[in-house]
Amino acid sequence: MTWLISRNDKQGDNAGQGTFGVIVLAGGRSSRLKINKIFLKVRVEPLVSEIVRVASDVSESIVVAIGSQDDEEKFAEVLPGRVKIAKDTVEEKAALYGVLTGLNAVDTDYAAVLASDLPFVNSDVIRILYYEAKGFDLAIPRWSNGNIEPLYAVYRVSTSKEAFSDAVERGEVRIRDAIKRLRRINYVPVERFLPVDGSLRCFMNVNTAADLERVKNILRNESDFADPSRVSPS
Repeated sequence: MTWLISRNDKQGDNAGQGTFGVIVLAGGRSSRLKINKIFLKVRVEPLVSEIVRVASDVSESIVVAIGSQDDEEKFAEVLPGRVKIAKDTVEEKAALYGVLTGLNAVDTDYAAVLASDLPFVNSDVIRILYYEAKGFDLAIPRWSNGNIEPLYAVYRVSTSKEAFSDAVERGEVRIRDAIKRLRRINYVPVERFLPVDGSLRCFMNVNTAADLERVKNILRNESDFADPSRVSPS
């Protein structure tokens, strides 16, 4: 069994049709944050571990894609043994290569692609995207200003692998270039996720020290994280 998806499969019908995996992009470095944010602790465990734990609520098939220069053993120390670690074969530090590495490693029909710096990643949002992807090559959140979230989206593995491979062969490095090669895209308005994430914080990421402080302030102010031991000190 390679999918769990459900909460009683409330988001749609035929939940068992096809299989569903998760790809976590954990390659590259955090130049603006001055530290490797992948192993950053905003609560009590590294961010990459938190995201894998949340992803485990919706799928048993999880791939963590790391960079060609990353230490696989370091990741193995903080990840469950069942998680597949896939290393990039090129030295380019572009997310497009990480997505393709994950697509080549996952063995499911669909896969959520998640950045590894999402402190409020939400399993219900992933579930909604999975159901929105049925019949499409991609289900991707879109904001009212037209901005999209390619690193919090669900891709059909077969067609996306072809599109990303073609983009790489042509020397393209932007995910948007690969996405343009997909024929059937479901642009999902972010308002679709308000019932399960009223503040849409699931899309918040940690790129700078200011981002990190903002996240920690949110955690300190929420009753769910009132215990200071749940939040790492500044």
